[in-house]
Formats: sequence, structure tokens, C-alpha cells
Amino acid sequence: MKKQSKKHSSKSDKAGAERPLGKRKRHIFAIGVALIPLLFFLLLELGLQAIQYGGNLKLFISLTGPYSDYLAVNPSVGKRFFFTQVTVPTPSNDVFLKKKPENGYRIFVLGGSTTIGYPYGPNLMFSRLLHLMLNEIFPDRHIEVVNVAMTAVNSYAYLDYLDEILAQDPDAILIYGGHNEFYGALGVASAESLGKFRWVVKAYLKLKKYRTFLLLRDGIARLRIGLQKWFGGDSVEDPSATLMERMVAEQQIAYGSPLYRMGLFQFEANIRELLQRCQQNGVQVVLSELVSNIRDLPPFESIPADTLPPADEVYQQARQLDRQGQFRAAREKYYRAKDLDALRFRASEDLNAIIHRLAQEYQIPVVPMKAFFEKAARDGLIGNDLMTDHLHPNIKGYFIMADAFLRTLKQNGLIASSWRQVPLKRVEQRIQSRCYTALDSIYGEIRIRILKGGWPFKKERGPNQELLNFKPRNMLERLAFRAWVAKDYSLEKAHVDLASLAEQQRDYATAIREYQALICLTPYNASPYLKLANVYIVLGKLNEALPYLYRSLELEPTAFAYKWVGQILLERGRAKEALPYLEKARKRAPDDPQLLYNLSGAYALNQRFSEAMKTILEAEKIDPDFPDLQAFKQQLKEILEKQQARVQ
Repeated sequence: MKKQSKKHSSKSDKAGAERPLGKRKRHIFAIGVALIPLLFFLLLELGLQAIQYGGNLKLFISLTGPYSDYLAVNPSVGKRFFFTQVTVPTPSNDVFLKKKPENGYRIFVLGGSTTIGYPYGPNLMFSRLLHLMLNEIFPDRHIEVVNVAMTAVNSYAYLDYLDEILAQDPDAILIYGGHNEFYGALGVASAESLGKFRWVVKAYLKLKKYRTFLLLRDGIARLRIGLQKWFGGDSVEDPSATLMERMVAEQQIAYGSPLYRMGLFQFEANIRELLQRCQQNGVQVVLSELVSNIRDLPPFESIPADTLPPADEVYQQARQLDRQGQFRAAREKYYRAKDLDALRFRASEDLNAIIHRLAQEYQIPVVPMKAFFEKAARDGLIGNDLMTDHLHPNIKGYFIMADAFLRTLKQNGLIASSWRQVPLKRVEQRIQSRCYTALDSIYGEIRIRILKGGWPFKKERGPNQELLNFKPRNMLERLAFRAWVAKDYSLEKAHVDLASLAEQQRDYATAIREYQALICLTPYNASPYLKLANVYIVLGKLNEALPYLYRSLELEPTAFAYKWVGQILLERGRAKEALPYLEKARKRAPDDPQLLYNLSGAYALNQRFSEAMKTILEAEKIDPDFPDLQAFKQQLKEILEKQQARVQ
């Protein structure tokens, strides 16, 4: 009986061990198994965020120190769109206040390389010139023009930026863009592409906020580059190749082809969505026609397409009409040749038609840029007299762009329903006289020379020899070349060096021009305002110095500016206004005998003789031989003695 009992028990244990899990436990187990990868990716995402994998990709970043009230365009924002390029384009150096003033008017500007002022520095962006003009026309308004454009981006970037722009309370958005729709980042024919379907690109733009996705993206990019190296040779790309050359994936896009139509659809759909959202948020948008070099630049790629003639054939017909003086007929042929160019760097007139159609649909202004350029161009044909290359304006061209936007804003009652009666031409001439120097012209010429040293300006791809072959002939060329090629040197530093050298040589006229250009180049940097004010002070032109001192104090409080504003006001007999400036200067420079002497004088003129005596004694401790100090001290002593005698 006992043996039977043991046997029965053994069977029972075995059955219990083999009994399947209950239904509830199976569900819990299945959920647990499913959660393991989710938990893994959650922890991975948190870890990547903790180490800030991929960097800060926000459009705007906070500044620190004396500029802590400002936001700046993030120099790293281009990494959103460029993930295979070694060198990533950067935006402008524009900044704006975190809190828009009550009298403020805030404009954001979208676009590509033309909008960012290529081949020049930020001082010649049309947006910067427009900003300076608006400041003269509306001196009582705090106008901000913030350029968020970047080389080699297109309407996908404009749309991707929109939420962050709308969060900054914009009044208006200006758009000059469309040339990059095919080869700009994420475009349908770009080397930086995720495919030709808009929904795929939009999904990518949504997912890029997750660091895990960025890790996956970068891994795929590295794998792709590795495979290209393995199957394509030792290098993926020529390191001397320009960005223009590196961005092309599809070299021939025939007019009217499916890929051509996809590029047009991409542009129209993105701009339409942008306009809808701006309309919903009550933000005014201004579009602009696109211009390019039609006269002096033959088509890059000429191919027959169905019943259409080759682009170079049409271009030669235009040249013949041009030589015969039939400029109107030549213009039509030039535009047609440009549209038939299969290498789609210059926007076709179909994009301008889309711009006008959308503007009419949403009842928004369009800048008639073609009319402005054709009016200024020789024989009404846009060519090398206004363009540096295929589509980037020269300095004269950028001023035309600024003028075109300015007049369109005025005609449509933006900023104010009626503008102050100011001769716009005179305003533009004043800006033009102080916004650039020969250094800027040479800097642009060098960059264009390098651009044209590569494909497609050279028919065959190969190493760009222009960097190696360039031999600076003078100091300006040396500085401009260094500003372009050296990582530790910039156009700003080159202007500073030229201005400093001019001051040393007492060539104050040159120093003034360089500092004025620096102000246009870095308008939110207090330094050039202070340096320019100092030159005027040295020349005894205190009236000219004062506005630059005031502007510097709006950006950064300094002892130098407080001291000289106070001193100038004191000399003008405005002792009451001068006193707070001099007091603020003393807090920052308590050992300056000249400052203490002037502060003592300001106290005396405000009938505060005890404080005047105390301050002059402080100055005496620092420099007892300071001019007129002892005589002034004696005067104060006599005044105080008389006051004391009257009290007794």
C-alpha cells in the first residue's frame, strides 16, 4: 500500500510540472516578452537624449552673458537635413529678442543660398539690407528681420522650420526660394535624399526628433558610404568638389518628365501647406519671383526630350536675336533655353507660375523680382552685369532684391498702413555707402572663382584646382582668401584687422568704412559700434560718436560707452542727463581718473557738492597730477566752506 501511494504521488508531481500556464499568466508573459524590446528602445532613447546624441538641432538657441535676452539661429541646424556630407551648411548669424517688444515688428526670411547672400558675407544678404532700410524708415519701431535661410535647402526645410517660427510670434514671413527644389537636401534628385515621395520625407522630418531614429539614420548613412567605398573605389567623393557638385544625384531631368513633375509637385505641396498654416495663425506671407542668369550662362545639360528642342539650340537662337538687337524676342528664347536645361540648378518659369498661382489663391503679395532685375539689366536681359554665376546676384543685384522687397512691403501696407514719407532711394544710397568695402567684393570673387573651378561650370568632373592655383596679389586678397579657407579666421576678423591697421596708420576714413561694414556684418555685436565711436571721438566728432555709443549700450553695458555718453552730454550742458551714465561708468571702471573728474563735475553742476568733493578726492588718490584736478578741488573746497559758513 505504501509503494502504491508513492507511485501515485510521483505521477501527480509530474502532471503538475507539465500542467500549462493559466490563460491569465500566458497573457502576462506575452506582454512581458513584448515589452522587452520597447523597454530597450525607451532606455536607448533616454540614454541618447542624456548624452545629446546628434547635438542640438533646434532652430533657435539661447545666448548667454550680456546677450541672454536674445535667441540666435542655431549654427548646427543644418544637421537635420545633411547626414552624408562632411561639411554641413550653416545659417546666418541673426539674433532677436526672446520677448518681442510692444512696438516690435518681427519678420522671418526663408530661402537658400541666394537668400543667405552667397557668395558674400551676412552684411550683403538682402534681408540685412532690408532690415537697415526699415530701421531708417521706422525709427520708433523695433523691427527685427531674422534670416533662417541656408545653402542647399528647399521647401522641405521651410516647412520643417515653421512650427518653431510660429512659436516666436512672427508678423510676417518672406520667402525667396525654389532654385533648390531638385538638388536641395531631401529633394527629388538630391544626393541627400530619402526617396522621391513626399510622404516618406515628411515622415522622416517627424521622426528626426527621436535620437534613436538619428542613430539609425547615421548608421545607414555610414553603411551606404562604406558600400560606396567598397564598390566604387578609395573615396566616395572628391574632397575638392563644391557643395553644388556634391548635391546632384540625377544629372539629367528632362523638361516635363515624371521626375520634373515630381519636383514641381513637391514645391507646390510644401508651399501650399506652409501658406495654409500661416493663414490659420494670422501670419502674413510674402512670396517672390525667382531670377537667374539667362543671358550669359549657356545651359549646363542639353538633351532632346520628346518633341522639345535641345536647350543649347534654343540658347544659340537667343544669342542670335540678342546680337541683332531683338531683345524682347531674345528674352523669350533665353528663358526657354533655361527651362530646357536638364541640369536643374536654375528654377524653371513653371515654379514662378506656381508662386503666382498660390499667391492668388491665398491672396498674398508677390515681389515682382523679374521686373526689378530686367529694368536694371542691360537691354532688359539678366546677365553678368547683375549676377555672379548662374543665379546668385552680385552686390548691385542684392541691393535690387532688398529694394524690391522694401517696395512690395510698402505697397501692401505691411508694418504700417501708411509709411513715413522718406525718399526710399536716398535711404538705399545711405545703406549702400556703409555696408561693404573692397574686402567684401574680393571675398565674393574668390568664392565664385572656386565655384566655377568645378563641375558643372567645367564640363568634366575632376579635382578643383582653383584653391591650389590662387595666388593672392595684395593684402586684401590675402585676407579674403584666408577668411574663406582658414577655420580659425573669418570675414569678420579680416574686417577687424583692416580697421585696426588703418587706425594705426591714422587712415581714419578707411577705419570708419571697415567698422561700418562690421556693424552690417554683426549688427548685434557691441564691439564695432564702440570701435567706430572711438574713431569719431579721436577725430573730435562727438555728435557722430553719440548714436553708436547709445546703440552699443542697447546691446551690452560697458564702462567706455557709459563714460563717453556722460561726458558728451556734460559738454552739451545736459548735466542732469549725464549723471546716471557717469555713475554707471564708475561702477565698471572705478580707477579711471578722467571719469572720476567728469563725474565730480557732474555732481557739482547738479548742486551735489559734497559728493563732488568725495569723488575728486578719489581721483586725486589715483592721479594727483591729472590736468586741472587741483584747481577744481580748490573751487569745491571754497564752495563747501561758504556753504558751511552760511549754516553757522
